[in-house]
Amino acid sequence: MNDELDTLLQDGLLQPPPDFTQRVMCAIDQRAAAATPARPARKPWQRLRWLAAASGLLGTGLLGLSQLASFVFGLWIASAAL
Repeated sequence: MNDELDTLLQDGLLQPPPDFTQRVMCAIDQRAAAATPARPARKPWQRLRWLAAASGLLGTGLLGLSQLASFVFGLWIASAAL
């Protein structure tokens, strides 16, 4: 079976046509041009939404850090009293 496969691979039937590379590259360029739509403009409310989300994350992060500091300080006070 390997001899038949080797014979087939050495035969000229599996050779691509001479303009194969050019046709493939043109098809890739056409698909890439069709697949990249124009980027829509950002609306002002989207920026405000992002700003609100960022400030919410910052605020909750600070609140979490203050809770952690209170917990650690409470443990320190309790252990110092012993």
